[in-house]
Amino acid sequence: MTDDSRTCGSGTDDRECEPDSRSDRWISDSPVLEAPLPDDVRTALGRLLGEESVETLAEWIAEIRRRTGGGSIAVDDLCHAPGETAHWGEIDGERYHFRCFYDAVLLSALADRPVAIRTESPDGTVIEARAAGTTRLAVTPETAAFSFGVDETVAPPDSEPSHADVYAAVCPYVRAFPDREAYERWADTVPAATVAMPLAGATELAAALVA
Repeated sequence: MTDDSRTCGSGTDDRECEPDSRSDRWISDSPVLEAPLPDDVRTALGRLLGEESVETLAEWIAEIRRRTGGGSIAVDDLCHAPGETAHWGEIDGERYHFRCFYDAVLLSALADRPVAIRTESPDGTVIEARAAGTTRLAVTPETAAFSFGVDETVAPPDSEPSHADVYAAVCPYVRAFPDREAYERWADTVPAATVAMPLAGATELAAALVA
């Protein structure tokens, strides 16, 4: 029998004593849009929007839609890059390079046609997927995950945040990973409040954004 009577500050990993443990930062249940976000993610998203808190991804999407007139995003609204990047989507032989890999998932949702997606995790691991509209996403490796996050130092806006404000605070922390463990290692190194989920379920978020 082992003695598991550890206490905070006793020389163990204090993250096990924090309210937001690593298990709180992994969304595995569907629908992912309704899953409660970690406290620091709620607070940081609320600060970005000038609100007290944003409780779920569904609430985040509703706020973004409300502040942009309630309509769907368009292909031109995606975070296109002026040159080649590690994050791209290819549709009908035409390749679109993005600053954020998730825009390639959104491209498939907007075009409602198959899109070949390629991205790199922060450690350089190549992750590939094939998306079809808002319903199917085949991922290699199958254990791949993706993160959603926001700069934890973001300041409250003086007025309604622009698309540029949101992209600057969120895009660097929407990344793909070969597995959950790779996400957790990265999350410990970035100045952001983040949460992650299986990449295979990414179309659920895309469907809500383009509905």
